[in-house]
Amino acid sequence: MSEYRDYSSISIQYIGQVGLICRRNGFNVAIDPFLTGSEERLPDSPPSFWVRRYEPPIQAESLTDLDLVLCTHEHSDHLDPETLKAIAAASPACQFAAPRACLPLLAQIGIPTERLQALKVGTPLECGGSLIIHPIPAWHEEREVDEDGWDRYLGYLLDWDGIMVYHAGDTLVTEKLIESLHAFTIDLGFLPINGRDLFRNRLGIDGNMNAREAAGLARELKMETVVPLHFDLFPNNSEGIAEFVDELFQRYQGQKYHVFQPGEIWIYMKRK
Repeated sequence: MSEYRDYSSISIQYIGQVGLICRRNGFNVAIDPFLTGSEERLPDSPPSFWVRRYEPPIQAESLTDLDLVLCTHEHSDHLDPETLKAIAAASPACQFAAPRACLPLLAQIGIPTERLQALKVGTPLECGGSLIIHPIPAWHEEREVDEDGWDRYLGYLLDWDGIMVYHAGDTLVTEKLIESLHAFTIDLGFLPINGRDLFRNRLGIDGNMNAREAAGLARELKMETVVPLHFDLFPNNSEGIAEFVDELFQRYQGQKYHVFQPGEIWIYMKRK
């Protein structure tokens, strides 16, 4: 159909929690894939606290075509050793990129050094011929930077041949975050909306922006479409989806959004 020639597209599959698989121009990227039941074995958690609402929508062993895996930080729902070990075997040419603090963990599960890349704010990563990845600082309660200037928590801006995708990882909304993103025109913004509170903090659970803040950030940065993440997998670490949708409806009429179902593949199209 000739009218589609006027559009660029990207395929995005939602695989649970904050996990995505993005495919464009023959290059395939997974972000924070989490596809096992390893959360049930987390130390120092109350019994039955981490209970999935649904099983992983795909198997890590089936991901045989990945070129790159991005991890935003070392928490196990973002860097799951069992998932990443299976992906490394299924896609033997796949590279793994993450904050520098994550590299020892990736090496421990047997991923060779030559397949690992440390990412740093201010140092873009070029890959796939048409993809530039800009590491963005994240405030998972706080921004943590080591003595050499490497962030513990990151988000990623994927500048992909005319389509700009922002994956926030885990972060609060801060003025500094807004400042770091204002230079970019974001087509797709993937934001956590599970929030934070004292009682989760007592259990060692670091928090994120809530639904109202995520909606406000999308409007502040003029994101074309905003997508909520981090709300549907673990009931004990969620504030639901209703407030996010209502906030957009009541306060930000016209702001586009998309709510994924687990395993769903969505083709986003942008006029050239």
